[in-house]
Amino acid sequence: MQNFVFCCLKKEDIMVSEIKMDELREKAVGAFTGGYMCSETLVYILNKYYDLGISEEAIAMSTGFPFGFGDGGNVCGAVAGATMCLGKVFGRTVPGDPKFQKCCSLVRELNDDVIEKYETTICPTLIQDYNFKDPERKKHCIGIVLAVVDSFAKIMERECGVKRV
Repeated sequence: MQNFVFCCLKKEDIMVSEIKMDELREKAVGAFTGGYMCSETLVYILNKYYDLGISEEAIAMSTGFPFGFGDGGNVCGAVAGATMCLGKVFGRTVPGDPKFQKCCSLVRELNDDVIEKYETTICPTLIQDYNFKDPERKKHCIGIVLAVVDSFAKIMERECGVKRV
């Protein structure tokens, strides 16, 4: 497995050429219903399918994100996990590198895609109509996880040429 600082520098550096969206979405649901939290699901599944070269420690790093950053009333963990993955692909490691602007723009796009569908990316607002232990809340969150997966895939197709099939 190769590590990529920025997948779009050259076409030949792109980690995969296509993603089977039905399979990706099914596996994301399986990971989320199988014990991973929303943020962990996104880091795990996007890393696996896009071959991002992210270590397992990154999944652990995302563990505190669910429920608005440790039940802190902030951003949805699925959005946070996908943001980590966008950072892996489009982020920077050198201070002052202008990749910062591109990465932030793409994160904003992902955020806006979720807002368009759910009116917010703030976890407590997203789940306010559900009891946390209610299976309906989990079902609702599955929809959010899939919206985030779809947005990430759209961005990767346009920016890196990874086809959605």
